[in-house]
Amino acid sequence: MENISLGQIAAMITFVSAFIGGITGLIAFSKSFISKILKPINQKIDDLQDISSKGRNNIELELIKMILVNFINDIEQGIDKSQIQKQNAFELYDRYQLLGGNSYIHDRWQKLKKEGKI
Repeated sequence: MENISLGQIAAMITFVSAFIGGITGLIAFSKSFISKILKPINQKIDDLQDISSKGRNNIELELIKMILVNFINDIEQGIDKSQIQKQNAFELYDRYQLLGGNSYIHDRWQKLKKEGKI
């Protein structure tokens, strides 16, 4: 311990500083490199999620449409529905409109509402 000079201490501090700086630079470079590699992959994943979401919404829209058509046909044929069935149909109709459905079902629904059947 007694033989350690001030120059050796300065050299050791310089070495440790350079080592830490080198590691910090390597980590920053690695993050940047990995980010550049993963960016196109992340974009493709996002695109697939968008496609999947649109597909699910289309399937949901078609299923709700089928349920509403059956409900409307039953009402038009005089088949009585319980209050909970009517409430469920209203919820489905709201979801149907939210998903963008607004076709012949809308016209028939409004007609039945005006007639007081639903």
